[in-house]
Amino acid sequence: MNYVFFDIECACVYKNVAKICVFGYCIADENFNILQKEDILINPNGKFHLTDHGGTGLVLPYDYDDFKKYPDFKKFYPKIKEILEGENKLVFGHAAINDVKYLNLETRRYKLPSFNFRFADTQILYMAMTETFDRQAGLESLTQIFEIDYTPHCAADDAYATMRIAQEMCERDACSLPELLEKYGIRFGKIENYQFGNCVSRRRSEYLSEKKREKRERGERRAKFNDFVYGYRVRPQSQELRGKRFSFSRSIEEDLPLAKNLVKEIVRRGGRYSLKLSGCNVFVEADNDDSVRRGAAQKLKEEGKIAEILTLSDFLEKYSAEGE
Repeated sequence: MNYVFFDIECACVYKNVAKICVFGYCIADENFNILQKEDILINPNGKFHLTDHGGTGLVLPYDYDDFKKYPDFKKFYPKIKEILEGENKLVFGHAAINDVKYLNLETRRYKLPSFNFRFADTQILYMAMTETFDRQAGLESLTQIFEIDYTPHCAADDAYATMRIAQEMCERDACSLPELLEKYGIRFGKIENYQFGNCVSRRRSEYLSEKKREKRERGERRAKFNDFVYGYRVRPQSQELRGKRFSFSRSIEEDLPLAKNLVKEIVRRGGRYSLKLSGCNVFVEADNDDSVRRGAAQKLKEEGKIAEILTLSDFLEKYSAEGE
């Protein structure tokens, strides 16, 4: 069995347009011996408008005028199709779904038959191995981790780096690449009939399901807290906190027993609770809070719209509030 690693560079990418200018690939045997490595330069039949994922300028390591000397994608389609399709090969990319999308758009653009192949993704495989599902590992960052030398955005070199990353991961777990995919529950992505689905890992699917459940439960707890605040009406027993309007960080609001007791104590002492930051003059943050809401509160404080920002510990100490 051979392993096919590929990478694509585009002259421009828009929502429904991806003008491919380079198809790079690296084919290796099961021991990661390189059998073939090549950059296929393609005339994109369009201008170059290059940006990275952050929207900043991107420079490819090619002479852009050279692309006009080559045929367009339609001419190279049979060769690319032969490289990617067929039995007895495993196809890999890094963030491969993007390149699969580009191939799909170009076949539609030139009215060519759809590609039909399965693929795996070294980015998803690495995330599964390290259980770092909350952030994506870029190709360049992994080449630094695995100490791999390559030329960024040279498609054949990107494909080679993807191959070397796969090799390093296999060596770390002392198994073959198919065994590594099985070990971490990797399900292949596929493109067929102009439809495509991404490669996924079992653990990432479980992680995303858990995050979705946690988000739903947080929303439910906040809704219950909001209902409590709206419906809680009692006569104050003192005016100690008169004129003070408190608001909590989300993590405090989501701890329902604590949050309810704190609101009761605030109201008992003549204060009020605001569900909106704009309505408070004292913000209480969870200890070590680095949330977006905390950042918004800090900005309001700098503008003089919030008088105090207290950690929960300081709040309990200052106001002797009963949080139990």
